[in-house]
Amino acid sequence: MNLHHTSNKFKLFEPEVSLTNKLKHLRNVLEAFPLEIDREDTEMYLHSLIKLVAYAKLFSHEDPLPLAAAHLALGLVYVVKKSYWKQGEHHSSEAVVHAENVLTSKEQINTLIESYYLMGYCRLKLGKTGEALEATTAARNCIEELGYLGHKPNCPDLEYKIAVLAAWCSPSRLQLLHESLECQGPPDKNAYIHLMIAQYYRDNKNINDALKSAKQALNLANQFEDVAMQADATRYLAECYIESPGHGCVEEGLLLFRKSIALYTTHFSGLDLSTLSTNDLLINALIKQEMYDEAVEELKAVKEAKILKFGEFSKQMADFYKQLGSLYLIQSRTKEALSVFKSSLSILNVIQTKPNSVTTSIRNTIKSLEANKTEKPAFKLYSKVS
Repeated sequence: MNLHHTSNKFKLFEPEVSLTNKLKHLRNVLEAFPLEIDREDTEMYLHSLIKLVAYAKLFSHEDPLPLAAAHLALGLVYVVKKSYWKQGEHHSSEAVVHAENVLTSKEQINTLIESYYLMGYCRLKLGKTGEALEATTAARNCIEELGYLGHKPNCPDLEYKIAVLAAWCSPSRLQLLHESLECQGPPDKNAYIHLMIAQYYRDNKNINDALKSAKQALNLANQFEDVAMQADATRYLAECYIESPGHGCVEEGLLLFRKSIALYTTHFSGLDLSTLSTNDLLINALIKQEMYDEAVEELKAVKEAKILKFGEFSKQMADFYKQLGSLYLIQSRTKEALSVFKSSLSILNVIQTKPNSVTTSIRNTIKSLEANKTEKPAFKLYSKVS
């Protein structure tokens, strides 16, 4: 399992949306362009930035930096607000192209550093570890160049985040991460390094050492009273317990998942992606343990939150109804299964341009249920919700 396969968000090197800093580089463009920013309305956020990129292109022959900064801002919103890694990689690459044309000031080099950093992060998420390392190396080279000018990156933690991201991409990952614990960064960041070390051990099927590192992460998080960090560490520790064969580990893991959900809900909201993804992990863990009644109740409990977050006609809700239908089949609740399978199919018919194997499977299951066959229709339990 690589980092980009796990649902855990390592905020140690996750980009942040800070348009006050990012868009101050647009100077004259911003004076003429009405930028509407509402952090709660992601689509309006994106629509405004897309228009801004198009507008900045009009001036790029005179000064390409505003276009670079606009691409960077758009890429950040795609990544942080929607987890669209391909779009983030594309726009950070565009930002690099335009920022490289004007390396004459602190402002321009900072834009290039942040663009390389975002590019590296997205490539890591896409599984392009080698290319991610190239991007982080380029960012560190730019930081050195900035140092020659007597300056540091605008973001105080950026140099540290890039160093840890580079360590994660390196073949010598474990050694570099341990070195980071010894000599890099503020102590409160070490909790996330411990989580990354735990992930390394999980990748290598060493669940006992993964548990130890995850516990160290949680202990540090509790010391610094950072709720978001506590929630991340609690969730990751829960994942480790669920994978552990030890007696009582599953019960501890389920308890920690619920504690993590409560922390995310308190710090963010019930609609935050961190909260919803942890709910999914809890449901998947219950299914794995064949605790189907509990899984159904947990799944039904998040229905309204998912509708509010993603919309009724979305892939996420199609997956939701498909998973619920699969669980109903296991419980021999065929009438309820038929109803939710129809809901899933109706959504897929709206959002998909043509049928695929999933829609065909659901359609066949519906036909089988409507024929009142005594056997349960063959349908693979869909245990993961996107």
